[in-house]
Amino acid sequence: MSPPLARNPAEAEILGRIARRGAIPFVEFMELALYHPEGGYYSRPGATTGPSGDFSTMPDVSPDFGRRLAVQAAEVHDRLGGGTWRLVELGPGRGLMAVDLLEGLARHAPDAFRALAELVLVERSPSLREVQRRRLAAAAPGTPVRWATSLAELPEGSIRGVVVGNEVLDALPVHLVVRTGEGIGERWVTVDETGRLAFRDGPVTDPAVRILAEKYGVVPRVGDRGEVCPALADLVRDVSRVLAAGAAIFVDYGHPAAVLGDERHREGTLLAYHRHRVTDDLLARPGEQDLTAHVNWDHLEDAARAAGLEVAGRTTQDRFLLALGIVEDMLAPGNGDDAAGLARALAARSLVLPGPGAGKRFEVEVFVRGIEPDLRGLADPFAGLGIFS
Repeated sequence: MSPPLARNPAEAEILGRIARRGAIPFVEFMELALYHPEGGYYSRPGATTGPSGDFSTMPDVSPDFGRRLAVQAAEVHDRLGGGTWRLVELGPGRGLMAVDLLEGLARHAPDAFRALAELVLVERSPSLREVQRRRLAAAAPGTPVRWATSLAELPEGSIRGVVVGNEVLDALPVHLVVRTGEGIGERWVTVDETGRLAFRDGPVTDPAVRILAEKYGVVPRVGDRGEVCPALADLVRDVSRVLAAGAAIFVDYGHPAAVLGDERHREGTLLAYHRHRVTDDLLARPGEQDLTAHVNWDHLEDAARAAGLEVAGRTTQDRFLLALGIVEDMLAPGNGDDAAGLARALAARSLVLPGPGAGKRFEVEVFVRGIEPDLRGLADPFAGLGIFS
């Protein structure tokens, strides 16, 4: 049988490792598929989000998402006592939210905007850094911007301000674990007799993976499959190392551990996105489709406490944005005067629609250091109204 042909450098590296070493753990496959420096999904040129990409994030839907997030960042700046501060965005993608954050500060908190010493964008992809650079140069000329490939490049305690990560945690590489009659194993990736990438079950790659799976009850029944993400704690430790004082805000989709281990999630949560379609064919098109798993909120909060951060709270995206005043954007003058204005109002409204939409599916987790945790975005926007309790 001739070796399979690779369609891009990420797939070539995956196939090469399998040819040299045999099967590789899925976590290694996911790291290469998403972040290979030349052919990884988040490294290659071209849009990954928006109409011409594979999925849409909240900044693709409406700029008011980032603008209202800026209101929360400005409150953190106030809690710090004013003065110069820094705003860090993890995984800024095409730079849409970076621009929206700056516009939101300039519009809703001009004092905080003027005091902003630096916008720091943590981005691994050279092609995306260039996209961000062009967008910020056009939309926010004169704003001091610095790029880093990882938080490890930032000095310890160098951030007095806010760290933001929108849909970053769900893209961290995960271990796929399985419960067998003998205990917890792990899924590995190999090449089958037809030359296609395929799964096989094998031992866990690290005892820590088994410990995390047991601690959070991810795969409680024989036959269950699920995800464990040690990289979650690594990222939180990096955030804690650089954050001298302020807040870290993560927006993502996930569940508490008990939900991830229930009957509804016996197959786990890992999915692929390609051209705005969801698929469970995780090994297809490595480097050309997104891979994403739901966040284990309990693991995230435990990791934050262990790293010395205070858990301020978690709320749904709709409540977070309503508490920060997004209704003002829906009712802004001119939003109903023409088609463009109506589109703006409807886009803002879609961020907080009731029911099973993004407003409920996405949640906001906030950690703080050196400030009081009762931030505006975590308040109940319906308090005293007797509705939506």
